[in-house]
Amino acid sequence: MPSEGAQYTIGGVKILFPCKAYPSQLAMMNAIVKGLNNRQHCLLESPTGSGKSLALLCSALSWQQALYGECQSEDRKAAPSPPCHCRCHSQARSSEAAASGTPSAPCSASYPEPGTSRTPGSPLETLASKLSAKKKLSLHASENDDFQVDRKRIRPLETEQQVRKRHCLAKGHIDLPVGFCASSFCLALQPPGPCTECSCASGKEPGKDPSHTKKKENGDRLCVPKIFFGTRTHKQISQISRELRRTAYSCVPMTILSSRDYTCIHPVVSNSGNRSEMCVELLEGKHGKSCSFYHGVHKLSEQPALQPAHGLYQAWDIEDLVGLGRKLRACPYFAARELMVGADIVFCPYNYLLDPQIRDTMDINLKDQVVILDEAHNIEDCARESVSYGVTESQLRAAREELDFMVSNSIRQKHHEPLRAVCCSLINWLQESSGQLVERAFESACKVWSGKEMLNFLHQMGITGITFPILQKHLAAVLEKEEKVSMHGREEIIEVPVVSPAAQIMLKGLFMVLSCLFKENSRFADDYRVALQQTYTWMTEDQRDDADKSSFFPRPKHKKSSRQKTLVHMLNFWCLNPAVAFSDLNEVRTIVLTSGTLSPMDSFSSELGVKFSIQLEANHVIRNSQVWVGTVGTGPSGRELCATFQHTETFEFQDEVGALLLSVCQTLGQGILCFLPSYKMLDKLKDRWMHTGLWRNLEDVKTVIAEPQGGAKSDFDELLKIYYDAIKCKGEKDGALLIAVCRGKVSEGLDFCDENARAVVTIGIPFPNVRDLQVELKRKYNDQHKSTRGLLSGSQWYEIQAYRALNQALGRCIRHRNDWGALILVDDRFRKNPNKYITGLSKWIRQQVQHHGSFGSALRSLRAFALRNQSPGEPWAEPGPELPAKHTSSLAGKDLPVLCVELRSCPKLRVRSVVQCQGWDFSSILCFPSLGCCRDILEQLVHFSSG
Repeated sequence: MPSEGAQYTIGGVKILFPCKAYPSQLAMMNAIVKGLNNRQHCLLESPTGSGKSLALLCSALSWQQALYGECQSEDRKAAPSPPCHCRCHSQARSSEAAASGTPSAPCSASYPEPGTSRTPGSPLETLASKLSAKKKLSLHASENDDFQVDRKRIRPLETEQQVRKRHCLAKGHIDLPVGFCASSFCLALQPPGPCTECSCASGKEPGKDPSHTKKKENGDRLCVPKIFFGTRTHKQISQISRELRRTAYSCVPMTILSSRDYTCIHPVVSNSGNRSEMCVELLEGKHGKSCSFYHGVHKLSEQPALQPAHGLYQAWDIEDLVGLGRKLRACPYFAARELMVGADIVFCPYNYLLDPQIRDTMDINLKDQVVILDEAHNIEDCARESVSYGVTESQLRAAREELDFMVSNSIRQKHHEPLRAVCCSLINWLQESSGQLVERAFESACKVWSGKEMLNFLHQMGITGITFPILQKHLAAVLEKEEKVSMHGREEIIEVPVVSPAAQIMLKGLFMVLSCLFKENSRFADDYRVALQQTYTWMTEDQRDDADKSSFFPRPKHKKSSRQKTLVHMLNFWCLNPAVAFSDLNEVRTIVLTSGTLSPMDSFSSELGVKFSIQLEANHVIRNSQVWVGTVGTGPSGRELCATFQHTETFEFQDEVGALLLSVCQTLGQGILCFLPSYKMLDKLKDRWMHTGLWRNLEDVKTVIAEPQGGAKSDFDELLKIYYDAIKCKGEKDGALLIAVCRGKVSEGLDFCDENARAVVTIGIPFPNVRDLQVELKRKYNDQHKSTRGLLSGSQWYEIQAYRALNQALGRCIRHRNDWGALILVDDRFRKNPNKYITGLSKWIRQQVQHHGSFGSALRSLRAFALRNQSPGEPWAEPGPELPAKHTSSLAGKDLPVLCVELRSCPKLRVRSVVQCQGWDFSSILCFPSLGCCRDILEQLVHFSSG
């Protein structure tokens, strides 16, 4: 920990902090420790840049370490009873040792130091070297072959007991050869006879403590909960990992769970479009090949750099793990999963914790654990999506064909036939129901049923609460890749063909949502809406043949045109209640939801079905003078700006917004972010500004970039690089303008600190699309249940979604204590009805909102704000060509501070022309009285002009 670190004791827990904590950080740590101690759930809002990540990590990990200390103290206090050497107890101990594979070790508050050195030839060294040599020998022959013949088709991941045993071997806790049983050896030396050394003959077992036994049975580390730290994106995990390195807790055992998109290093799979399916196919070894990286997982999970016992351990990131995996030719994806067994803190995207399919795949058990969900402003949407599912008619037909092949080839007929019947029933129901569809828009139609209505249809198909568990067993059976058979009087394990990964994913998703419908006697059925949607799409030949490529049995390909308009039927099971997903988390010890933009906070408890006993809205750590928050209801020409759908369609509104944005770009240098409510508006404004020439005027001042909708991640990263480079490299243009969309890529998880965002301009209020079918159903659902379940009304829920998106966009500015910037909210509704539209903003923003009656007053205030906060050492843009006469004369007669701001915001301005326009003498320019903060600017003027 740095020398300037501080120590705090909160709720009986000693917290080591890397610096002096802000008041908001102390408030957060107090709330978190209180929640952890009392098993209460927390809802905490702390503005971005106020250090909430450090507060989260230090408070949670220090509480965990304190719990380790308590476990250690309890073990010391428990005086061990003298060992019993009788025959019955020796046998019991022998069987327990054989079952567990390792002796119990007390919980430790601190992580063990490197083991003491041993002389060559010691039992531990010999055993370790033998194990290592054996593993190396098994892989040496084909170590450089990415496609390795798979003798033992899939190497199973180690269990927790096996990992503990291996760690005990590494730390020197076991000195006896494998298979050596001390109790059996002692028993053999004892003469036969009745037990005389204990009271077991009377049936008493002294020293038997049920709680202590339970702790040992569950493993010596399970008395202390794991911390599962979920955040929205993998990029945010990287930021959290960097924060962890700053703390005194950077040595805690950790892991990062992520998708194959970020961790696969196989040269073929990593470059494919669907890495998950290709990885599964490769591990199944269908073509006699497997993945050498997968079989080298132990080389990565046992690396000293990733083991706290070696003293080299430090918080690491996904890039570190992938780099080490490339070096060792070992799979980072599966290594991270193995490291989870011994980890104290597990980082992952938070859908890994909410999605039941991902939890099952990753073997995540959250019972009695601590769950922290950072950037949780979108947690309601994520929870609903995690227990929703959609399947197309073509996917059902493809799965039915594969199941047909399995049945016709007598492969696990009794298991495949019921699953085929499910697919056939759903396909027939889709065809019957397609005649009931109601047209909603051009070439789109739909029909919606409630969850209870869908249960009736399922009942007619033979899928009921009684038969569904049987179907689940059939699905589990067909996914098994091996089975035991009797051959020549003995049992042998043979490989059995299974359906393609695409069919597996479809069946798992369908069964997941059906299990939610049948869960707890169909308790959640009313929380679902089932929508059959009909649309048309253009599909190429490659897209239409995808299903043919992955099946175990090749199906004949039909001739199709290269591009064909295709009718698509999509069956959607939409969950409208996020509490369905959170019902699986009801055994979690403590849930902590935190974000910089949780406001408004009213809906979380009712929507998630979780009682948040501890709530906090922390203040920002910056001074009021570092942020300018203003609402603007009119443009430069005085035209009113109200960004409702009717107004945004007019050219007058579009032109006025463009002129306003140009004025802001001319006033403020460096980076500016502009957020629009939708991609549709972005396209309309861009087309209009291209036509009128305003886009070209913007490009004369700044490099202009528009956020793309969709597209590859690499393309988006390239655009961001252009934006950052335009700000960093001072040229003729003064910085860059990034036009983005609320709820888009730019508004989530990206850091625009300092000069990268000197202003955030929001146009309008980003309400969800009122015509979207899911939005419409959710509003009706909330209105239906607002009185019985305490939900917000549909209109209240609808407005809250807009404010959260707006707060998230505004949060891109002001990223640390010394940062400064302006938040410009463009819409007249803020000024006309502040009680309705301002109360939804985050606390630190709504406290400083100023309403400006005219655009001119707002711009003057903005110029003065920029001048006050401009650092003296900040470089000026290089002077450009002569300013046109019209612009030069407009500066004549202005007061000195305003002139300095104009000079900063207009990099093409030649200083000499303006100074001559004012009639100043260069030799006496610094003799102006009361120069104040402008002196450094004028010194630069003289320097530039004389040059």
